[in-house]
Amino acid sequence: MGLAEKRLAESIKTEKLPAFEQKLYERSGYNITVDIDWATFTAYDEYPLSRLDIVFDDIESFVKKICSDEIGKEALKESMSIIKLTNTDDSNEVKMELKDSTLFLNFQLAGSTFSSFTDSQIASYVEGKL
Repeated sequence: MGLAEKRLAESIKTEKLPAFEQKLYERSGYNITVDIDWATFTAYDEYPLSRLDIVFDDIESFVKKICSDEIGKEALKESMSIIKLTNTDDSNEVKMELKDSTLFLNFQLAGSTFSSFTDSQIASYVEGKL
């Protein structure tokens, strides 16, 4: 990790992440912790970090879809309190899983490809687990 990655990661940690968690609170009505495996996002170059804005938008949109009514808000609150974000350069490790009140989202934001989940994919998956 170079200086550029360190600066960008610090900016996300101190500015974007708190604002993002506040948006999730506004959508869901409860605190959702976003746990980012920073080492997996800074191990390459700035590109994976720069893609977090898109990931944040998709997550906010999925929470909005699930929490469109009180039934959805309550179901999500009972099932998810943490979102764990991990980056990988191995396409075989790209997956999502809801387990032990944690939504694990593994993306491939490194290398020459971009593999993520859309808000609809995340919402469909989580809704099926609620």
